[in-house]
This record gives sequence, structure tokens and C-alpha cells, in this order.
Amino acid sequence: MKNLAHPAGFIGLIIALVIPALIWFLGRPTGGHKEIIRLLDLNLPLPLFCLQLLAAIVLFFLLNKDFREWFKGILPAKSFCIITAVFAVAVAIFAGTQIEARHRVQSDESVFMSVAQNMYYNHESGTCNQGIFDNGNLKCVSTSNSFKTKGLAFLYYLGMHFFGTDLHWIFNAELLMLPLAFLLMFLAIVAWTRQPLLAFLAALLMALQPTVLFQFRAMSVEPLYIFLSALSLFIFKWAYDRNTVWHWVLLALCLAFFAQTRQETIFCIFAFIIFALPKVLDKKDYKAPAFFATFSLFSVPALLTISYYQGFGFQGGEFDAHWHFWEDLAKNWTEMTKPLKENGELENPFLTYFNYLFAIGAVYLVFRAIYDATKGSKFYLWTLVFLALYHVQTYMILENVSGDFTIQINQRYSLVMLPSMAFIGALPIAHAIEYFAGSFDYKNRTKLAFTGMLITALAFSAWTAHYKDDFNKNIMYNRNHLTIEEYEILSWLKEQPKAERMFIYGRPWHFVGYGISSIHYDKARQMSDSDLLNYIDKYNGEVYYIRGLDCWDSHTYHKKAVEHRIPTTCDVFEREMDLVGVKNILITNNYWVQIAKFNGRKTYNPSKIIVVRDPAEQTQDSTGASAEAASINLHFDLNESSDASKAWNYTATLNGKITGSGAYAQGPYDISVAASDLQQGYNQFRVIVMDTVKHVKLADVSKYYFNAEGGTMALPQSMLAENRQDWGSLHWGKSIENHVMTLNGERFTNGFSTHAASETSFNIEGKFHAFRTSFGLDDESLCSEGVSIEILGDGNVLAQSPVFQSGTVLSLSANTEGVQKLTLKTKPKGSIDCSHVDFVNPVLIP
Repeated sequence: MKNLAHPAGFIGLIIALVIPALIWFLGRPTGGHKEIIRLLDLNLPLPLFCLQLLAAIVLFFLLNKDFREWFKGILPAKSFCIITAVFAVAVAIFAGTQIEARHRVQSDESVFMSVAQNMYYNHESGTCNQGIFDNGNLKCVSTSNSFKTKGLAFLYYLGMHFFGTDLHWIFNAELLMLPLAFLLMFLAIVAWTRQPLLAFLAALLMALQPTVLFQFRAMSVEPLYIFLSALSLFIFKWAYDRNTVWHWVLLALCLAFFAQTRQETIFCIFAFIIFALPKVLDKKDYKAPAFFATFSLFSVPALLTISYYQGFGFQGGEFDAHWHFWEDLAKNWTEMTKPLKENGELENPFLTYFNYLFAIGAVYLVFRAIYDATKGSKFYLWTLVFLALYHVQTYMILENVSGDFTIQINQRYSLVMLPSMAFIGALPIAHAIEYFAGSFDYKNRTKLAFTGMLITALAFSAWTAHYKDDFNKNIMYNRNHLTIEEYEILSWLKEQPKAERMFIYGRPWHFVGYGISSIHYDKARQMSDSDLLNYIDKYNGEVYYIRGLDCWDSHTYHKKAVEHRIPTTCDVFEREMDLVGVKNILITNNYWVQIAKFNGRKTYNPSKIIVVRDPAEQTQDSTGASAEAASINLHFDLNESSDASKAWNYTATLNGKITGSGAYAQGPYDISVAASDLQQGYNQFRVIVMDTVKHVKLADVSKYYFNAEGGTMALPQSMLAENRQDWGSLHWGKSIENHVMTLNGERFTNGFSTHAASETSFNIEGKFHAFRTSFGLDDESLCSEGVSIEILGDGNVLAQSPVFQSGTVLSLSANTEGVQKLTLKTKPKGSIDCSHVDFVNPVLIP
């Protein structure tokens, strides 16, 4: 360390330490200087990135002759180079032809795209959360600091100058990175170990993992991480061998950009720094200060992001991300080694054998390091130390961002670990091939080892390829509803004529990233009527409201997830705005994506369109004496008098049968229905108002009239005999989560709720000849895979329903003549998650 004592070394060290310390200090939550960090985080990264790129190009140009000489020295035999190139291209072709290019983690990936658009148009490094594209400019209605590091966004920014601002070209760029990462990993391991057989198998094992292949067909940052990790190791060896100031400065530039892939990546850089110390400090020159200062200066963008968000809680719900490292580690091992499904499909995008190879390789590496150290060789010992230091970042990921692979979107974190796991897993295989080749025929051991390597490579490749159907089915994140939602919206968009459009959406930055104007629901609601109409004119009516995932569920699907739903905002928006539906897309059993043309704010009051009053019963005959009702009067009022109502009509029904209809006109309405037309039990009186021009439903209101003729009675709670259910407890008159029972938007007060699978029994003691009920999945939770209903009498099935999903209201009747115990049974189609079943308006008929 004495070589740091000369003036240049001391100054370089101070600069390297002061920069991160100052950034941390200014970004403290209680420091009062966070605004400075916010502004720097928005404005400094882009010029620093440009300077960094320019410096790297100039340095490599100056050192290119030296590089060519060094590269020739580490390059293995031509046969290894050719076979590596062939497999690299083959793997890329397999990924490109078998895996559909699409997002895997929509919100994260779209943030990089939105930041890139902001960089390109406004030279600012924040996320353009809401933006309007106009005459070659992007006006960001709302901008925030991006919690993602900005290296990937900068590369997108560079590409936009050549390939355009429609960022769909990124999918091809990420795929191209796959063979390059394969080759770089091979070269980096060759450079350090001089073992091409090991290098080839390690690079191949890494590239053949489904998680890796899927991510290289997305827009994720993890492929860039793999590419830059291999590049950093490769340049590290070059700098280590040549040991000049300029080589170390070039490595510092590379490491600083590597640190821009994930916030946690900064922690793996210390492994490089520690192992560089013996070289950069071997004499009193400018290597150490230049290396440290360069790295510190160009790491500023990542440091600013980390500093600005220090103390920020990214996790949603009740979950605290910290102190779950060992728990997450155990869960992740289980997820990565799950057996196949019964139909032979992969449960998760991991190959079980890979993890066991890693476990065997880890044991082998430890014993080999100890054994070689006793013989005077410490190469594998230092390899073990480097890997341990390098994967401090893995601890930071699992500890700080709830790296639990049971959450599908977190499975991408494995790419931080997979290259090292591949190297360790390949180690005993490569050494075993070389050992047996030498034992069998020492003279021809090189050819035999190469043949053995090729056979092994083909076997591993065939094993991955035989899961082709899993790749075709997009098993990675195939239950990630948000990525499916965006995919379906973009698919719909491709069917439309080319035009400038604007979206009103819960996550507008998704579409800003693609170059499409988009604002949030709340922003639209805050605008004046004239501003909204101006946008409609500007885009020639091509303004669309999208009701997506955020609008459906007010609960987080997983305590460790970051998502928060906003259904109330969407419901209010739909009540206030004039919308005409153009497309409904069923994403899963959970919810629909609904696309509607936006026509501005409504000019009428939706709550006034229909008011249905309680039905009134006539109780006197013509002489004024009390008599049984001969008819029922059903009353409703049409209260809206705006000009828009001239194009409306109404339809009134009783139990689905039309009882009245006509043009909408303000005033009270009475409909008389003969008592004989009523069914025993609950009768639904329903009034619907339609816009005849736009062909949309404006209002739909129901009231229920109970007909107790012949002793018909609502199923009473007093008859409840027993209840068993797989989650929660039975609620009478409320949903399972103690809300108003709501089925497909309609509220009910009569009945009870349970959770599939369940059996709920009632003692009816043979007193009734029929039972009738309506039922459905409550709107409070829309992620059920589906449920079916059975009505049983004394253990015998009397009636059953098909499997139904959310948004459906069905009815069943059963003959209960002589039945003592009536049982209502709910059966989930698959998982029991969210299977909140409401039985509404149940009646017993004597």
C-alpha cells in the first residue's frame, strides 16, 4: 500500500473515495440535500455516458495493436474457436426460432425504454411517465427519477440514432447479444485458465439454460449483465497481463459501465478491484490513481440512482424485504430443481441437472483448491475467493429485493448467478473428460478430449432442445398478466390502420417507450373539457382508454410484489367519461383488457339516468276491502334531460322478460305486472338504457321483489348445519372478505359467501320440494382459475353447474322433495386462489 503514498496516488485515492461519499451524504433521507441528487440523477448520466464511450473508443484505438498481439497469445486452437462459434450461432438460431420475442417483466423493461425516449428527445435521464409526442418532440407531462440503472437505456438511446425511435428493434439487438456473450464468456475463461475445453463447456452450459434463452428474447437488462460481466473479465485479463496505465483506465471504464446494469452490480466490482491491487500498486506510478479515479467518476450515474433511492421501500403490501436471505435461498433451490409436471412440461424455466452439476462442481472446486494449495498452486483457491467476493451482489439481491423465485418475475435474477454456476458445474466435467482421455490414450489425449467434449456438448444441447414445446409455449412468465396484457394491446394495435394515437392508461410509460403518446387516468380527469377535446381533435379521434390489470384487483397478488392496483380510479373514470368499447380481450381467467374509444367527459349525470324504486303492492280490491294482490306496480324514473338523451332508449324486464321499452324521455314510469307472472322467491326487475347511436349500455339497474306465495322463504341462516371450506370462514350477507357481495358489478344483500373448495349444509327436514339460487365469483378477487357448483340432497347430486369464471352470474334449481340435508358444494378447477363464491338470493319453495 506504500505505493499509494506518492502525491498522484494519494490524490487519486481521495477523489475515488470522496465522490461516492459525497453522493451518499447528499442523498440521505434526512439530509435536506436530496433535491441536488435528484437533479444530478436526471441531468448528469447522459453526458457522462457519452464521455465514457468516447474515452473507451479512443483508448481501444490507441491500444488496438497491443490487443491484437495479446489476443493471438491467448487464442486457443482453431478447432475450439470454430466449434465455439458454431454452437454460439446454433443456440442463437434456436432461441430466435423457438421463443417469441416479447417482454418478460413489463414494468421494468418499459422503464428502460421510456428513459431512452427521454434521453433521445430531452437529453434527460428520468422516466417519462406520461408523454405526448408532437412534431418530432416529446413533452413529458410527468417525469420521475428512474429507480433502474441507466446503462441499458443509454444503449437504446444510441441505437435510436440508427434504427429509429420505434424500439421494437431492441428484440433483435438482445438476440444478437446472445452469441456475443457466449463467445466472450468462452474467451474470458480461456484467457484466465488456458483451458479451452472448460471454457467451451461453461459458456455452453450457461447459454443452454431456459431462463437465459428466454431473457435474450426479451428487453431485459440481465442479458446485458451477462455480456458485460464476460467483457469485464476479458479486459481484466488483458489489463492484468499488460499492466499499463491505459489498460487499467480502459478496464475502469468497462467496469463503470458494467455497474450500470443493476444497482446490486456495484457490489461485484469490488472483486475486480481487490484482485487488481497487486498489479496497480506494484510501483509508484499513475496506474492506481488513474484506475480508482476513473472508475469512481464514471460510476456516478449508478451511485446517484442508489443514493436518491436510499431509504425507499420498493416492496408492496405488508412485506419487509430484509432478513429473508436464507429463506429465499432455500425457496430458490426448490424452484430451480422442481420435477417436471405430469404432462412432461417444465414447472419452471430451469433445468434440474444444472443445479446438481453446480453443487457437485462447488464441492470439487473447494477440494481442488485445498489440494492444489498444499502442492504450491493457488489458482483455484484464488478462483474460489474471487467468486465469493463477486457474489456479494447475489446476497444483496436476495436480501434486499426479495429475490424469491416463487414469484415468476424474480426468476430473471438467476442470470446474475448462472454464468458462475455454469463455470463451476463445467469444471469437474471438463477435468474428467481430460483425465479419462489421457488415461485411455495419452498420445492422442487432445483429440479424444475434444471428441468427448463434443459428445457432451451435443448431449446437453439435445436435452435443452427436447423442451422445444416449453419454449414455444413461452413458459417463462406465462402467468405474468401484465406482459400478456401489453402483448395483446400491441397485437390489437397492429391490426389498426397506421395513425398517430394517444392512450389513457394506468401505466402510460409502457407506451411512451414505444413512441406512443400516453397519459394516466388521473391526469385525464384533471384536464378541462376543452383540453380533452383538443387532444381528440389532435389525434383525429384516435384516443383510447384502456382498462387493464391495475383496474381489476385492489389487492397485491403476492406480499413480496411491488404492484398496487387502482380499481377505484378506473371506476370513477368510467362513470365520468364518454367511452365506446371497441375491443375486449380475455387475458386469463382473472380479468379482461378492455379498449374503448375516448370521446371526452360525459355531458350527462350517469347516476340520474335511471332510478328504480321499490316495487309497490296493491292491497285493496275495487270495494276497498283487503285482498290478495292481483298485480304488482313496478316504478322507475328517467331523470336525465341532456341533449345526449335524445339518442337513448330504455328496456324494462322482469326475470328476463320484456315488460316495457321505448325512447328515453324524462319522467316517472309505472309498469303493472300480474301477480301470476311472478315466480316464487326473488324476482328481478331490471331497467337498461342504451345509446342507439354509439350502441353502448349507459345504465343497468336492478331491484329484487320477493314473492312469498305458498310459503316460499329465503334460505335462513338458522338452518345452517355445518360448513367446511379451504380458506377463511363463511360470511352471511357479506363477501368472504366482509364486503358487499358483488357479482359482475351488481350488488346483493341476500345470501352468503364461501371459499372453494367448500361444503355448506342446511337442515331443511324434508319440508321443501325445490331450491333455487344464483351464484358467481365475487368481484373483490378476480384471479380464480374457475369454480363449479354442485347441489346435493342427502349426499346425492341434484344439480351441477359448468366451470365458471369471474364476471359470470349463473342460477341453479333442484328438486328437493323429501331431502333432509341440503348441501352446496364448490369445487375449484385448479388452484383455490381467489375462489370467493357468493350464493345470492337462495330460496326454498314448499
